[in-house]
Amino acid sequence: MKTLFGQTFAAFLISLSLLLLVVVSLFLFGVRRSIQDWNVYRDRSLQAVIVPQLQRVYRQENELTRDSVQEALSRFLTDNHYVYVLGPDREPLFLYSRGENIMMEGEEEVERILSGLERSREMQRAVFDSEQLIAYISAGTTGFRGDVANIRFLRSMFTTVGIGVALSLIVALVAALVFSSYVSNQARGLANGLRRLASGERHVDFPRRSSRELRTIAASAETLQSRLEQEEQLRRQWAEDVAHDLRTPIAALKTQFEGMMEGYLKPGPKRLEAVFSELLRLEGLVNDLRELNRMESPEMSIETKNIAAAEFVQELERTFEVFAGSEQVAFTTTYSVEQFRGDDRLLVRGVGNVLQNAFQHVEPGGAVRFELYAHNGHTVFEIANTGRIDEDEIPRLFDRLYRGRSGATRSGSGLGLSITKAIMELHDGSVEITQQADTTCVRLQIPQPPR
Repeated sequence: MKTLFGQTFAAFLISLSLLLLVVVSLFLFGVRRSIQDWNVYRDRSLQAVIVPQLQRVYRQENELTRDSVQEALSRFLTDNHYVYVLGPDREPLFLYSRGENIMMEGEEEVERILSGLERSREMQRAVFDSEQLIAYISAGTTGFRGDVANIRFLRSMFTTVGIGVALSLIVALVAALVFSSYVSNQARGLANGLRRLASGERHVDFPRRSSRELRTIAASAETLQSRLEQEEQLRRQWAEDVAHDLRTPIAALKTQFEGMMEGYLKPGPKRLEAVFSELLRLEGLVNDLRELNRMESPEMSIETKNIAAAEFVQELERTFEVFAGSEQVAFTTTYSVEQFRGDDRLLVRGVGNVLQNAFQHVEPGGAVRFELYAHNGHTVFEIANTGRIDEDEIPRLFDRLYRGRSGATRSGSGLGLSITKAIMELHDGSVEITQQADTTCVRLQIPQPPR
């Protein structure tokens, strides 16, 4: 029963068995209770007929005799009745059972009946005429099953019920078989699709005509398939971009060293400075690749704490005042919150990457502005610099290794903004770039817990 079909079929079978057991039990209980009620009713009905007859005979003859009692009662009795009438002194007047007059059977049978009545005296009823005790009676039926017609009725009813139960069982088993097959086929289709997806196929159709839960699984599988396609495409593009960015400095280094080895390039200070610059570029690229990989790792976690806004802004000012002075760029900072929560080390790195990018792309004499403020339950880091970005480049600025047209000739790994995006996502935040006239604006925002 390890398959879904077997488990579903077994569940139906067990449920059906329990249901039939309950129904049959209730049916048998009802039949038994009905027979008991029938016996009690018939016993009381018979006694209600006998007592008036005995009272009538006593009033007519001032006594009860065997002949008078037999004559008065015989016409009311059937083979399914028993009637025992005793006089006030408990002498037998009329003993009748199953269509036979026991008085005619002999003394031995009479004694047996009387002994039985003696042992069950509480079952005898005293009959009075006014206040005069005239007899004791014990009367009733021999039971519902004592009647042949009743026995035939029970047999017919149990036969009908048995056939109904058997047919219900067959119909239910067929329904369980069909339903279990339907459910297991749907699940088997999903399992086969997932197996094909795991084996490398990326154009798998998952069945949707099933239960809500299975449709949810199918929708999740299709989403997973789409994301796998995207991730594989990104991985291929990532590998190509890394290879391209590593190939350029390596080729330059190789050319420089070959020239110096063969003698047509002299290893002077400028030459060695150029070689060292390419090595620094390689080192920066490798470090940024390692950092981005760490940021995007599922095991990466952040350590949030309360960060003083003044200290955060002052650290950024100390770092980028040198850039502002060397590039002749106006650099201003403002903040309107006292503190916020986050990982201070990572947030300084993320905001610093955007500021560094802003200083690299702003023209001499331009301006770079940094604002820190709260908005709709979020802390917002806004960096703006003078200059324009092509609209078609904005969606790709946070892609790995993408430096844009204006940045293609500048140094850098092209991973800074990708690292910033990863840091924001670790904080459940977001990034946004907009172009406002001649100003490029980058907004980084992270949610803040309620106070």
